[in-house]
Amino acid sequence: MKILICDDSAVARKLISRSIVQESSIRLLESQDGAEALQVLAEQNIDVLFLDLTMPVMDGFEVLKRLPVSQHPTKVVVVSGDIQQEAKQRCLDLGAVDFIAKPLAMEQVAQLYERIGLRYADNGGKRAPNSGSGEREISPLAKFREIANIALGKGAAIMADHLQEFIHLPVPHVGPLTSGELHMTLVDVISRERSVAVAQRFVGGGIHGEALVCLRGNDINQIGERLGYLAEFTPYNEIILNVSNLLVSSFLTSLGTQLDKQFSMRQPSILETLTPYDESKCESGDLFTMEYTYMAEELDFECEVLFLIDKPSVDIIYEIMESI
Repeated sequence: MKILICDDSAVARKLISRSIVQESSIRLLESQDGAEALQVLAEQNIDVLFLDLTMPVMDGFEVLKRLPVSQHPTKVVVVSGDIQQEAKQRCLDLGAVDFIAKPLAMEQVAQLYERIGLRYADNGGKRAPNSGSGEREISPLAKFREIANIALGKGAAIMADHLQEFIHLPVPHVGPLTSGELHMTLVDVISRERSVAVAQRFVGGGIHGEALVCLRGNDINQIGERLGYLAEFTPYNEIILNVSNLLVSSFLTSLGTQLDKQFSMRQPSILETLTPYDESKCESGDLFTMEYTYMAEELDFECEVLFLIDKPSVDIIYEIMESI
C-alpha cells in the first residue's frame, strides 16, 4: 500500500507517519504542497492521501477539485487545522472520505484507519518529533509554526460560528521580523485609507506581547450586528473594538491551550499613531511575529492580525517546543 502525506509542515507529516503502524507492505511518501501531491498522484498509484488544506503554492481545496488525475482509486483523508464546519463539508462534497482535525486525536484516528485498511500506532501522535535515531531534527520554530497554524484554524472556526460566514485561511507568517520591516508594517497599517487599526496587549505564563489588528471593508457594521451590536445603538468605534477583541481572543485561547498557558488581555484601543512602546519595539530588533489575514467569503470584510512577542517570551515558547 502506498500512502502520500501532503502537508507543508514537517511536524505534521512526521506525526501522521508515526500514527501509522508501518508494516512491510506499506510505503510512505511525502509532499510539501498540493502541486507536488498532484504530480505524485499522476505518476504513482497512491492508495491513501493525507491532505492538508492550508498550504503554499496550491492548497488542499484546489487539490480536491482537480482529482482524480489517474484511474487508480485513491482514498483522500483531509487532516487540517481549519475546523470550520463549512470547510469540513466542502471537503466531503469534493470527495474526501473523512476529515481529521489537528492535532490528531486517537479516538478519531483509530476508527478511521481501520476503515481504510491501516492500523493506528498507539503512541504515534504523542511522541516528540525529534525522537528516534537517524531522523532529521525538527526545529522549535517549525514546531511552533504548526501550533500557530492550528490556533489560526480554531480561531477562524470561532469567528465563522459567530459570524455565520466562511473564513478563508491564509498560510500564516511565523518568525522573526527585522526592526525596519516591523516599522514599515506599522506605518503602513496606520496610514491605510478606510481601515482602522487596533492594539491590544496580552500576557500569560511569562509570555508578553501585543496584537495589532487592521480591519477594513464596507460590511464592518454588518459584522457588528451579527455579533449582537446594532449600528443604530452602538458607536462605530465600539463595534471595531469588539470585533478586534474577538479576533485576538479566539486565537490566543487556542494557542494557550496548546502551550498550557492562560492568557489575559488588556482593553483594546484604536491606534492612530505609533506609540513610544511601538517605537521601542522597532528599535530592539528582538521581536518575533505571527501574522495572518482573515477574509470573509461573502462579506466585504478583511482583517490583518499581527502578534508581536518579545525575546524573553520567545525563549519560553522555544523551551516548551523542545519538550514536545
